Amino acid sequence: MGFKTKVKNELWHMNYVIPFVKKYRNVRDTGLLVRKTLDAFHSIHVVKDGTPPRTVAKDTLVLFGHVIINVDANRFFVYSVDFSKTIAVRGNVLSNFTIDYGRIVNDAFNDIVEENVRGAEDQYASNAKVIAEAVHVLRDRTIVAIYESSLADTEKKRLVSYFHGMLERPAEHFAEGLQRILFFNQVLWQTRHRLNGFGCLDRVLGTLYEKDLSAGIITEDKAAMMVDEFLTSLSLPEYYEKKSDALVGDIGQIIVLGGLEPDGSYFCNEVTYLFLEAQAKLRKPDPKTFLRVSKNMPQGLLTVATECLKSATGSPLFSNDDVVIPALVGSGVPRRDACTYAVSACWEPLIPGKSLGQNNIEVFNYSKPFVAMLNKERLSGVTTFDSLVDLYKAYLGEAATEFFEGLDEFKWAEDPFVSLLTDGCAKNRCDVSRGGACYNNYGVTTVGMGNVIDSLYVIDQLVFHDGLSLEEMNKARQNNFKNNEELYAHIKALPHRYAHDDPKVSDLVNELSNILDERARSYTNPLGGSVKFGLSSPAYIMLSRNAPADFSGRKNGSPYTVHISNDDTVLTEVVNFASKLDYGGQRYNGNVIDQFIAPTLLDEHKAIFDQFMAGAIETGFYQLQFNVMDSNTLIDARAHPDKYPGLIVRVWGFSAYFNDLPDEYKDVLINRAMENEKRAA
Repeated sequence: MGFKTKVKNELWHMNYVIPFVKKYRNVRDTGLLVRKTLDAFHSIHVVKDGTPPRTVAKDTLVLFGHVIINVDANRFFVYSVDFSKTIAVRGNVLSNFTIDYGRIVNDAFNDIVEENVRGAEDQYASNAKVIAEAVHVLRDRTIVAIYESSLADTEKKRLVSYFHGMLERPAEHFAEGLQRILFFNQVLWQTRHRLNGFGCLDRVLGTLYEKDLSAGIITEDKAAMMVDEFLTSLSLPEYYEKKSDALVGDIGQIIVLGGLEPDGSYFCNEVTYLFLEAQAKLRKPDPKTFLRVSKNMPQGLLTVATECLKSATGSPLFSNDDVVIPALVGSGVPRRDACTYAVSACWEPLIPGKSLGQNNIEVFNYSKPFVAMLNKERLSGVTTFDSLVDLYKAYLGEAATEFFEGLDEFKWAEDPFVSLLTDGCAKNRCDVSRGGACYNNYGVTTVGMGNVIDSLYVIDQLVFHDGLSLEEMNKARQNNFKNNEELYAHIKALPHRYAHDDPKVSDLVNELSNILDERARSYTNPLGGSVKFGLSSPAYIMLSRNAPADFSGRKNGSPYTVHISNDDTVLTEVVNFASKLDYGGQRYNGNVIDQFIAPTLLDEHKAIFDQFMAGAIETGFYQLQFNVMDSNTLIDARAHPDKYPGLIVRVWGFSAYFNDLPDEYKDVLINRAMENEKRAA
């Protein structure tokens, strides 16, 4: 008996609801009757003696039978996560990734399950069936909760219509598609999948939108309202902190829009504009928008996107398909798949529905082997810049080898739900946690490249040109420049070199990243995949707290350089610098230019800024994000937080309310805004 046939015969399947609705006119009575039926079913599966279920799938079934489901009378959609209940698993739960919501919306869930279990009686099929059972239970309990809510009957009927057939057929309407995405997203949060994104929702929902619009089922205004409500559901205040990860606001709900097709044409539709405009109008830090741009994109879309920057939410982030897609293809991803890329919680590319997608499992620190070199070597023997660089490369190579070998320690929790939705798992009869996906690559981020580059050039100037002793300079550094303020002031007065448009500097960055790339290419993770890295990381503060001083102007514990940026770079220069970096090999795991721009630039010179953005895309940056903010606002907000309850800033790959941030992050943002204003003056 196939799965679809089986569920039609089960008491808890959706089909029992419809006869009850026809038989009982009072929907309140209907809900109570169905509730009793479901409770009887759940009692069969609840483990009464406290013994934990034997599998994640069975644990999930029990969980979904007991989570509290809230139906908010003030909300257009149903979205309910009971953070007081969870499941226990062994290993690291998959997070920082994106499933393929296209399958959720445009396929029938039961058909997906059938594909995973057809003709098989193995453990993989057993887990798939139990997970499917759990999802059905949650869906049906949601219907009961709707009937038992205080909503008017017309609203109950509307909401139930979104859930009727949710698992049995593809979505038929725009609102139904949005509700379906919300339902499966809450499944992910409920089962501890943190920092999960949405992928390319304009592609997922475009056909439903056009169909409903043509049929007169929705208007443009009604569709816009639905998108507003969708985004609002995902950013409910009661879930904001519970969803946050490292910092409040670090949630990972990113919506990808636009992008190149395999034939080189650019994809966008009305839904692309709907999400951009809704995100800007609502002025909330999350969900974020991520716009895939190209020189082939419509100028009108770019204009709308830059207009959205005025909302000062840190969105959209701009990802250049003209650079990203070739990097993916060069790493071995077929172009057809590469053109479907979405990202993890911040900016790291993955292929939804085909990737394990663990892109932020560890951080490599370029500064650590540099400091180790300074502490261990007899520096009197280093007499030229080239010999210094060669010595660092040796330390860098050893550190990279050790770092990648350490990734073997990661163990992933069994994940039958994500496996259902990941290509390759059914064919391989293998859970995604054990290498069942098509792409099983790991991803890491990096910090400290800018500080190493600047330190090398400071040594070049002060030692190899001005004649200072590197050994004496290093003693001062080891002592955090205490009693050597004159030397420190001299270092601070030297211009930075990283992120400046100097071919020698970009060439050196590429030489150093080559070392990491060579080690990454030779590494195979326990799941048979490789590892990728980039020049961006959220750890520029976290890893710097206990890091000793270097020669870039950092003292003990001061933050590392943020992504691809520097304190004294201007936007045009850093774009030119970034366009000369090598993103080939394994170097494609997010490479973000991070810049402050003054609000007046967009208010008074919007046309010029749009021209700059079009030129920057053609020049060839990888990714680009902005804080549209002035230092006076940030300084006043720090002193008088009550005056700025809604002030939003871009932190690393996410946006957050300024008042929620630790002081050290506020300091970094204020200092960067001040430096930007000095350069722009």
